[in-house]
Amino acid sequence: MMAKTKIDTKKGYYPIVYVRGFTPTSGSREEAFYDAYYGYAETSVEKRNAVPPNYLEPIVFEGQLIRFLKEYRYVDAANGGLALALSNAWGTTQDPARSLWISRFYDKDVISDRVRRIEDHAGDLKELICKTIPDELKKADVDLGENDEDYKVIIIAHSMGGLVSRCLIQNLLSANEEDPEQWIHRFVTIGTPHGGIELGAVPDFLEDLLAGQANLLNGAIFKEERMRDYLKLTKKVGGELPSLQSLNDTYPEGKCLCLIGSDYSSYSAVRKATGNHSDGLVRQDRAYIKGAYWANVHRAHSGRKGIVNSFETYENIRRFLFGNTRVRIWFEKIELNIVKPGDKIKEFFDIEFSLSIRGTGIYLHQRKQNPCENAFRKKREEFPLTDLHLHTGFLDTTLKPKGDPFSQFLLAFKVSQHQVKENFLFETQFPERTVYSESMDVRVNLNNIEIPGKSMVDFRWLSETLDMSDENSWIPATLDNGIFKFPFRKAETISGTLCIEATAWNEKIAQLRGADVAMRTVKND
Repeated sequence: MMAKTKIDTKKGYYPIVYVRGFTPTSGSREEAFYDAYYGYAETSVEKRNAVPPNYLEPIVFEGQLIRFLKEYRYVDAANGGLALALSNAWGTTQDPARSLWISRFYDKDVISDRVRRIEDHAGDLKELICKTIPDELKKADVDLGENDEDYKVIIIAHSMGGLVSRCLIQNLLSANEEDPEQWIHRFVTIGTPHGGIELGAVPDFLEDLLAGQANLLNGAIFKEERMRDYLKLTKKVGGELPSLQSLNDTYPEGKCLCLIGSDYSSYSAVRKATGNHSDGLVRQDRAYIKGAYWANVHRAHSGRKGIVNSFETYENIRRFLFGNTRVRIWFEKIELNIVKPGDKIKEFFDIEFSLSIRGTGIYLHQRKQNPCENAFRKKREEFPLTDLHLHTGFLDTTLKPKGDPFSQFLLAFKVSQHQVKENFLFETQFPERTVYSESMDVRVNLNNIEIPGKSMVDFRWLSETLDMSDENSWIPATLDNGIFKFPFRKAETISGTLCIEATAWNEKIAQLRGADVAMRTVKND
């Protein structure tokens, strides 16, 4: 018999549990029922620009579930998968401690032809996590540690699946005085309406009638009163009810990552009722847990251009789960040198930022007005800006190219000026004016990031780089009290400093709780 295997708690390779989103009709629920993976095995194929003579070529992504099987040697637990991992026709063995599971909570609904409550769906998830998976792992001879203390799961949930998971955390576990941290290592949500679904293009009275009183397509589960009930957010604190987007101190926000979609135009006809500033169904400002880490992925809520099975989503998730470096990026001391307009002209500025993996075109995060509709918008009176948080993300030293000590990223920035003149009957909007636009290459020697005096972060402005292969084009970043600082490329219109703090990403830092976890400066052990 094969020797017992253990869960690799050091690297964080805990079992992954996928929790699917909302299906509004009996037909869509049956479609999910007949899919062994509840939609998580869907692929993504798109067109991208290519050099002549083809001009276009396909870009293929097989989906995050398949990628975890390929890249991290996870085992598909469906249909006796753990047993097959131990004994199969090829005579090879895999580690069943590292396994993928699907929460099939709609099965009972389809079989009984009755839509159950979200609490019942969360109950099925609890049964899977707290009983079925550990029992099956033990049958596969996996050692879960003394009193099963090494056993936890990673939850990856899409849309309503995130609310089912929160119902488990904030209601079924916490309300019964069980510690969710005992069962859940990390919690990832993708396009989840943590703040409910608002039909922005529908009058309030009609929205209340359709989604509330009439419960059209079971949409009442996304209304505030019902959400407060199943998320246990009905008790006032300091005279006020907790935010719908709050975990209410039941689970560390530092263990949560929320992926927010912004491709409104690529979603189905429902987008016409939802309105823009959304992924076509969920508004951006309602798609995150307050205090959690988050990233904007320019994808639609679902469909061919959906957020679930996209390169961008997968790259964010795997760095959050298995990375070893936390990187916080912000601006400080941004000053305008532009002459202030006359009294009758209102003025504001859009600040845009994006972070991509160098040479891939994969954006880990975007704050852009076009097409994402989420630029930082600041009035003239708010300048100078002392501190503007841009993003907190995660890196993995094992993902750098073989033989190359550097991980390399591209950061892009743009500042646009907008002016509106007030007239007697109407306003005149002047054309947008770009006052600053630049891209910066950053390379990080992650092997030395925790060694005092040996950290290495270099940068270069692309507009000033004539030869990309020139090693002398790189400029060492200034290290100031553990923070790397990069002065803006010289411009007459604006000045400022980009700051990057790179620290260890470990369980101690993941334990952070409360608001604005992603904006906190942290220290290495």
